[in-house]
Amino acid sequence: YQVSGAFGYRDQLQDAMNIVMVEPEFTREQIIINAAHQFEEGDALHWWHEKNHFGLRSRFKDDYLWLVYATTNYIDTTGDYQILKEEIPYVIGEKLSDYENEKGIVFNYSEKKETLLEHCLKSIELSMNSLGSHKIPLMGGGDWNDGMNRVGIKGKGESVWLGFFLYHVIDTYMKTIKKADKNFDTEKYLKFNEKLKESLNKKTWDGDYYLRAFFDNGDLLGSHENSECKIDLISQSFSIISGVAPKDRIQKSITSVEEQLVDNKNKIIKLLTPPFYKSLNNPGYIMNYPRGIRENGGQYTHSVSWYLMALIKSGYYDRAYRYYQMINPVNRSLKQMNVEKYKVEPYVIAADIYSSENYPGRGGWTWYTGSAGWFYKVAIQDILGIQKKGNKLKITPKIPIAWDGYRAIYHYLDTTYNIEVIKDKKEQVELDGKKIISSTIHLENDKKTHTITIYTNIN
Repeated sequence: YQVSGAFGYRDQLQDAMNIVMVEPEFTREQIIINAAHQFEEGDALHWWHEKNHFGLRSRFKDDYLWLVYATTNYIDTTGDYQILKEEIPYVIGEKLSDYENEKGIVFNYSEKKETLLEHCLKSIELSMNSLGSHKIPLMGGGDWNDGMNRVGIKGKGESVWLGFFLYHVIDTYMKTIKKADKNFDTEKYLKFNEKLKESLNKKTWDGDYYLRAFFDNGDLLGSHENSECKIDLISQSFSIISGVAPKDRIQKSITSVEEQLVDNKNKIIKLLTPPFYKSLNNPGYIMNYPRGIRENGGQYTHSVSWYLMALIKSGYYDRAYRYYQMINPVNRSLKQMNVEKYKVEPYVIAADIYSSENYPGRGGWTWYTGSAGWFYKVAIQDILGIQKKGNKLKITPKIPIAWDGYRAIYHYLDTTYNIEVIKDKKEQVELDGKKIISSTIHLENDKKTHTITIYTNIN
């Protein structure tokens, strides 16, 4: 789909972190590789080629925060706090001038090494020191949606989504550090988060949902006032995932998404609507895509997985599962008419699905590991509720009402755990037939086969 071969900074981290339950060594290695492609100033190569040491230095504002996100997720899952002590070099390369937003550079690695803990703190502090007039993060050359590369091109535009993401990253990382080092002073980070939360709730709420961004000139993006991109999915999802949105706003945001972005007819959930076409404020190359294609008003599947996470966190288990199966490519091949509409492989996730009136429901970029990784994580950790926490297995099912339960097999090193979840009026957990107090099971590599039975009255 794209001539490349480069390693994408945020892409590699997301792919690696989403398989941490089954390949923790791979995740650990990728975190360290990515940390070594961060500059000492805190920013990171947007992508790079390892063979010829050529990469892109840019003003993207989210890349380096994914290092912290992935690190926190890895430690939470594995309990490997030692990774924070790993000594890792920085990448060295030409800086951007005041007039440059990105450029390809030849890079090398520094002799100086610092711990992963320090690398992550540099990421956080660079973001903390890159705020705009509304006291939320600057957009720079883009945040997660690369196509919105002109929203903050002059250095004043701000990203609402990035505000939620930064809050979430700081919140979870500080909890992780406190477990690793009780003496670590988190005060300035927690105070920053209090102010960021206040700014997000006071200045980015649009009445029924959250804004997406502010342009350089202060104009709104993702507002009911806009004729194009009135609402954007990722702001709504991360306002809930991060814990920033209060309860009354959670319901309003979800209602707005259901009314404006969920397209049951074509079985997609749009990234934004309406698509960009002739906006006076040019958001970037996203507007070069035809309306309803890729990020420009089509479904971008990453964002759907985040919406499912938000729905599950809000207690909408049945709806989340219904959408999971709506997006599931296998279900797009059940009828010949659907095959002819979708037109791409039914056995791999597509990055995007079109909402264009000419090709509604047609699949785009398939074999997309990024979206596949997120959907895998949502299935295992959010819907089935199977989460590994260090040397413990925590099972908190969020299954749909139509299920009577489920069975799963989990391999812990040389030991097998047969899991059975049963819907029942009682709430009870049994390990090898014996009742235990907690739903958290202590994992032991005794090379035996164990049975975990969860009785739950979830509905």
